Amino acid sequence: MADTKVKISCWLYGLRHRKEFAASRPLEGNAAHMGLDEKYWWGYKYYCGPIEKAEPGAGLEEFFAGQNLDFAARDGFAETAAMTLCAGGDMLSHAGLNPDTTASLWDEVRDFYFSGDLAYANLEAPIAPSKPPSYIPKSILVAGALNNSPGMFDRITDGGKGIDFFSTANNHSLDQGEEGLRETLDFLDARGYPHVGTARSPEERDRVVMVERGGVKVAFVSWTFAVNWSKLPEGKEYLVNYLRLNKPDTDLSPIAAQVKAARAAGADAVVALLHWGLEFEAYPVRNGVDMGHRLIELGIDVIVGNHPHNVQPIEKYAYADKSTGARKEGLIIYALGDLLSIHRTLPNSRLAILARVRISKGRAVGAGRSIAAAAGADVVCVTKLEILPIYLYARKEKGQFVDYRLLDFRKLAGELHAGRDRFGLGGARKREIFRLEALMRKVLHAALEQASPPPR
Repeated sequence: MADTKVKISCWLYGLRHRKEFAASRPLEGNAAHMGLDEKYWWGYKYYCGPIEKAEPGAGLEEFFAGQNLDFAARDGFAETAAMTLCAGGDMLSHAGLNPDTTASLWDEVRDFYFSGDLAYANLEAPIAPSKPPSYIPKSILVAGALNNSPGMFDRITDGGKGIDFFSTANNHSLDQGEEGLRETLDFLDARGYPHVGTARSPEERDRVVMVERGGVKVAFVSWTFAVNWSKLPEGKEYLVNYLRLNKPDTDLSPIAAQVKAARAAGADAVVALLHWGLEFEAYPVRNGVDMGHRLIELGIDVIVGNHPHNVQPIEKYAYADKSTGARKEGLIIYALGDLLSIHRTLPNSRLAILARVRISKGRAVGAGRSIAAAAGADVVCVTKLEILPIYLYARKEKGQFVDYRLLDFRKLAGELHAGRDRFGLGGARKREIFRLEALMRKVLHAALEQASPPPR
């Protein structure tokens, strides 16, 4: 009953503010710092529908539609080594996501996601085996307390052939308290899986997390814009890499220090795994885009973003290095969308993407682009971006979830257009998929040119 009243209140508030609520708003989205208006805004988006129009006056829909995301090497660049990073989105916990319902989880995406050198995803739900599994609460009046199971982790890692690198800095990092955070890291360490974003000590926080594949050393940093209603314990701020990234004036020196340490440790490239942006919105706001640019200019090569629970656009950001004047390019994936989630009220959360990013080391014969350097110098740059749009399919029988899997979205939509419905989706779900198809074309636009042709 209380939740129904909240839903009606949010709807009425949105009705009174229909003009402001029709498009993205430049707010922070941090639960610990929300005023009453922003709480109504969040509830409106959650209950009454996601926001698909960009911030008015920011020109972002046109900006992203005009992106050129071709990273093919040029200017005489000769590749000598390369690493392919495969990236997926947020993994939450839900009673419907368990080993029994996910037997076919990776069937349609395994070849794309797990055939690179490193498969990454954001572990948004802690894994504290001493505590029972815990899920997204049914009421927004109850604070989330996510906790996943070791059995589901085994499904995630696909018998050692699946996801093998995790970020842990997100707004749910402290859902099981400090004890749960430490237990999660102990669990990952015991299983031999590298991670970044949370720490048990200042020394662990400051340790450079670096992976070498194919002769390329890539360092990873992970930060979150919020820790929900939690507060980092005084004197233990090292537990979570937390900065208010959705605020335009945030001091980025802690991230800059990590990037500098990574370069000093010999990193060829730095990838930032960020929990940021605004939930249930198809586009970042102008503040978010500016923040992405500031971060890239710190010396970050690739930003992989998550948190909004739906896919957002991708940008190639070109800039001049302040210290050398060299022209460089950075890749910003604002939000991949969810990887494992079941939401009652968020239809757009069922559309997401997987990404493959090739990071190459080589020699520059000429000058220009991100490989601007003295002729013959060693340089590292992104040389390829590929995406795979996916559909988060969940089937119920007699009120219980029985099958959850990730589907190639364009293959699914193509089959439905041809009159083939192998999953028995029915009219309403098919209409939803066609609507999501149009949204995909609008939001991803330029990025779809980097997607391989869908299977026939």
